[in-house]
Amino acid sequence: MKKTVAAVLFSAVFLLNGCGSEENKAHTAAETPEVLDVKLTGPEKVKPGENAAYEAAVSYGDKAVTDADEVEFEVWKDGEKNDSKMFKAKQEDGVYRFETEFKEDGVYTVQSHVTAKKQHSMPTLKVQVGDADAATKQPEEEQSHHH
Repeated sequence: MKKTVAAVLFSAVFLLNGCGSEENKAHTAAETPEVLDVKLTGPEKVKPGENAAYEAAVSYGDKAVTDADEVEFEVWKDGEKNDSKMFKAKQEDGVYRFETEFKEDGVYTVQSHVTAKKQHSMPTLKVQVGDADAATKQPEEEQSHHH
């Protein structure tokens, strides 16, 4: 008789524990927050003086975000982040856009700053303007090593 009671109690505990973990799994999946996703796109090679358009497609889960708290684009030439310029974005159907003109050769960074759904995302894109190699090369005498 003791063995039967022990077996029944063990089975009951095992079954109740199994049900409890299923409930926890479902509960945990429902609590997993969605992630703010920003896809930054635009030309990666442009000519000096040419207008270039950049877009940040913003989504939260599988839905486009049309009501972001703030979307700005920051642009700077390599080595000159302190002199960066900020641009406000124009939004249409969850895609935030801006245009800029790169005036001189070099490598630039375009970064979007997106704040939405209590999250912040800042993807970057490198842009080569004109002959970026010529703009970053040093004169011959500065490159040589003196022994």
